[in-house]
Amino acid sequence: MSMVDYQTVMSAAERKCIQGGIRFTKRRRQVLSVLVKADVALSAYEIAERCNAGSDSNMPAMSVYRILDLFQEQNVIHKLDIANKYVCCAHIACSHEHDKSQFLICGSCRHVEEIFLSDEAVHALQNAAHTAGFSAISPHLEIKGRCGQCEQSQGRTANS
Repeated sequence: MSMVDYQTVMSAAERKCIQGGIRFTKRRRQVLSVLVKADVALSAYEIAERCNAGSDSNMPAMSVYRILDLFQEQNVIHKLDIANKYVCCAHIACSHEHDKSQFLICGSCRHVEEIFLSDEAVHALQNAAHTAGFSAISPHLEIKGRCGQCEQSQGRTANS
């Protein structure tokens, strides 16, 4: 991520938090910064470890969990239930809401790609769930697989 993109994302997150009545403290900025810079989904403990690396102060994992909860409420980050890890919203700087995110999660390198299905696809999924006897379904969908880079690496290894 370029420095301009990083600053844009951090500024947009700060605006969202302030609009939501949440102060953007030094620790909150630090947690979000770790997620923005990460190319993979991270657990709260991994985030705490990265925040504490080379730092004089110690941020406990429980503090990180509380901060992550605040960021989730503001739609700044997403929790991936399948991996019990967190990622920064890929569209944090957009002016419109994204309430129907889907995630492609690489089981090899842990890279996460946030995608959006059409309203028709989401409705088809919800209808299929209803037909199966589910009264409600979140449009949040997580698909575990292998990213293109890992797929290419696997192909090169298999051909060696």
